Amino acid sequence: MTVPRRREVLSFGWDFDWGEFVIAPRHLEPAIEGILDEAGFCYRAARLGAWHMHRSVPILEQVDAAAAAVGLLAAAGEQVRNWHAPQQRSPDVVRHYAWLTSEGPFPDAAATARAARAEADSRLSRLLSPDSRVVTEMIARGELLVEARRTFDEDEWMIASECGRPDHYLELRQHLPTAQTSVTGDAPESFAGHVRRTFRQLILRETRPPTSVRARAAALPRRAFAPG
Repeated sequence: MTVPRRREVLSFGWDFDWGEFVIAPRHLEPAIEGILDEAGFCYRAARLGAWHMHRSVPILEQVDAAAAAVGLLAAAGEQVRNWHAPQQRSPDVVRHYAWLTSEGPFPDAAATARAARAEADSRLSRLLSPDSRVVTEMIARGELLVEARRTFDEDEWMIASECGRPDHYLELRQHLPTAQTSVTGDAPESFAGHVRRTFRQLILRETRPPTSVRARAAALPRRAFAPG
């Protein structure tokens, strides 16, 4: 009687220091090792308990290689996970990497633009620098359409297309405490797909540790000072 082998859980993620990584045992099944080697996961990060690529590999190439590995492993029946969102199962992770590598439009761009337009209109009553007022007025009038956005600490990062020129993108940063909005990039129309993909990977992608890990880390100081 043949006993089915125990399938390891392979958790893919991204780290600022290591780039794309996969948390997996040091000793792997030959088939899994072959797929990861082909993708470039040849280096071991002991701190993460993970395999990663050489740091010189450009970020877009890393994501392409990780997406290919995820697809092959999922097709082979391996348990693939998103380390940052452990509730995702193999089909979800395949879709996640397809989203990361997509240069296509943002499905919720219209709703995002409407919300950003209303918020910009409300900011016009505040004291803004001349340059910030110009950008804010353009958003409020619908001349700039904010298609995607995300907030980190006190800054909101956005990409906005020009009305009538959907492939002409401006990259924007709003300092939330002061409501000052500035242009941080102006990409040529031929780079539209690249801008959307890069924004997905660098801004929209969740790269924090899982909630459970963050909760344990936050609890450590409280336990250290708890009465005995």
